[in-house]
Amino acid sequence: MDVEILARIQFAFTVAFHYIYPPLSIGLGLVMVFMEGQYLRTKEPIYEQMARFWTKIFALTFGIGVATGIVMEFEFGTN
Repeated sequence: MDVEILARIQFAFTVAFHYIYPPLSIGLGLVMVFMEGQYLRTKEPIYEQMARFWTKIFALTFGIGVATGIVMEFEFGTN
């Protein structure tokens, strides 16, 4: 394999991961807003526990999305 093919494979993996994580973090943000709203409305502790749990997952997916976005910036050469 030459260098060009390897670079294309690396870019494909980066784009594939970046294609998954930003929409996932956007969707999780909406779900967390719903859970926090339900907690404020009903004062049931299960909604607060759910929001706290999904906040950790949200932070992880957001971080991975940022990391793949930065890598893509360097792969595009727009740094």
